[in-house]
Amino acid sequence: MSREEELQAIATALRKGSPYFKQGWNVNALQAFIRDGGSCAYCLKPLLSTWEGAKNATIDHLLPRCKYPELGWSVSNLVPSCGECNHVKHNYDPSEGKGNDLDLTDEARLGLVRKAKEEIDRKAKVNERWESEFQTARLRFQDAVTQYRQCKESPAAA
Repeated sequence: MSREEELQAIATALRKGSPYFKQGWNVNALQAFIRDGGSCAYCLKPLLSTWEGAKNATIDHLLPRCKYPELGWSVSNLVPSCGECNHVKHNYDPSEGKGNDLDLTDEARLGLVRKAKEEIDRKAKVNERWESEFQTARLRFQDAVTQYRQCKESPAAA
């Protein structure tokens, strides 16, 4: 039995033996989680060690499905991801448009994961800057809401 067939058999047995994995788990996504040990491919956060982690667990199409629909739910193109990394990565294409020419071997997938991680880290630094700006913006927004409500409630507005 090939490694891919063995992985599929393990995932199928897990789905059969566990109501949790039987409901709502795509068997190919489950194979990716098993292959990668249940941790986010990008930040390495364990996703299935606690209920909170499991609720935040997602599956990411390493090469975006919108750009490479032919890959569909291919196990080789799926990686476990926490919600935050998946959201930040979004439709980033770590192959830079060369996904159709790639053979997604373990080595190639790990190289693409590293490249996607670099992009996630770059975007996270930008987000940190916006997070500090948000603190000021949040106060200004609250003031604007208060101002509007006062305006709406004043007799002149009626």
